[in-house]
Amino acid sequence: MLDTPMALILAGAVFTYALLSRWTEQQAFTAPMLFTALGILVGPLVFNIANFDDDGHNLMFLAEVCLAIILFTDASQIKLSHLVKFEILPMRLLAVGLPLTIVVGTLAAQALFASGWLLALLMAIMLTPTDAALAQSIFGRKDIDESLRHSITVESGLNDGIALPILLFALALFISLQQPDASVDHWYWLAFIGEQFVIGALWGFLSGRGGGWLVHIACRYQLVTPMYQRLAAIALALLAYSGAEALNGNGFIAGFVAGLLMRPGYKRVQERIKEFSEAEGQLLSLLVFFFFGLIFVTDALPDVTVKSLIYAPFALTLMRIIPVLISLTGSGLPLRARLFLSWFGPRGIASIIYLLLVVEQTGMASPAVRELFATTVLTILLSIFIHGISARFFHNLRVPGKPDQ
Repeated sequence: MLDTPMALILAGAVFTYALLSRWTEQQAFTAPMLFTALGILVGPLVFNIANFDDDGHNLMFLAEVCLAIILFTDASQIKLSHLVKFEILPMRLLAVGLPLTIVVGTLAAQALFASGWLLALLMAIMLTPTDAALAQSIFGRKDIDESLRHSITVESGLNDGIALPILLFALALFISLQQPDASVDHWYWLAFIGEQFVIGALWGFLSGRGGGWLVHIACRYQLVTPMYQRLAAIALALLAYSGAEALNGNGFIAGFVAGLLMRPGYKRVQERIKEFSEAEGQLLSLLVFFFFGLIFVTDALPDVTVKSLIYAPFALTLMRIIPVLISLTGSGLPLRARLFLSWFGPRGIASIIYLLLVVEQTGMASPAVRELFATTVLTILLSIFIHGISARFFHNLRVPGKPDQ
């Protein structure tokens, strides 16, 4: 693969973007925008100079590793005690806004596509998690209140892990109902799902607490060099994922729980995880966006319908705005601040990987699944560019006092 034009294009693109990264951020050209556009340009839709001749296993492996690391790193940066005690706005967005978004998205998908409640639910769940990286330019802006920027970051770090169990449950139920055998053992599927959740959560707890403690002790007694502190910290994410899968649990749940329940006292471990997510983790994400443009967009366009063109803008606006405004009722935030939080719900890396999981499990045989795939890809594609560009139009957002406190 390294001797192909695609490898040369990717290496050159990463190098060039690294050289111009500060300038591109000032111009509101985000990395996801540029790498998605690059994937589209070099693919069959335009110049057709890069092909991905693969049966899907390599892409699935990349996606699984990327999602496991993202879930772990995002969750590890959240202080659980502070979230409960101080983070009123993110708690509103997660406890009220997230489930309402799934409900609104499901009702709209079922009314528009009429393809069944489970497919409608799957589409809504895939398009619920947000990706703060798509509006990265707003997080260094001093004219936007820190509480607003922080709320978007915390929500983005947690909502993918919260939505994941719902997605897995709906996916398992959908697969069980598609089996030709009319006597499907629903108790078996319930036990299987429960096993996935319980084992995944328990192994995640042991990995996060036990592994974090070992790295903390090694750092405390200077048994490990800074470079290997970084490697050991991120190896915890892969340990949590692969260990849970080996025990018949769910690795993604394990990775999320491991990061979330890592003790706040392990500051050195959390610092190394943050360093990884800002460098190597960013590279993984850029690869996913590139392949999204190269493969997903190419495959989806023939199946885009008028219904897709209606649902995608709805998913990026009302599906997010209405639930968030409801969740912020009584928060004391001015209207502009509430609109800011409701608008910045970009769909990105988690939605892409959730979609790949669903496609791998369901296949692309039925027209309904192909329409779901095309609509989800279209929504993510629009979000990558619209939310990235719109970040530059928000200025001077201040919150008087501290809401709800």
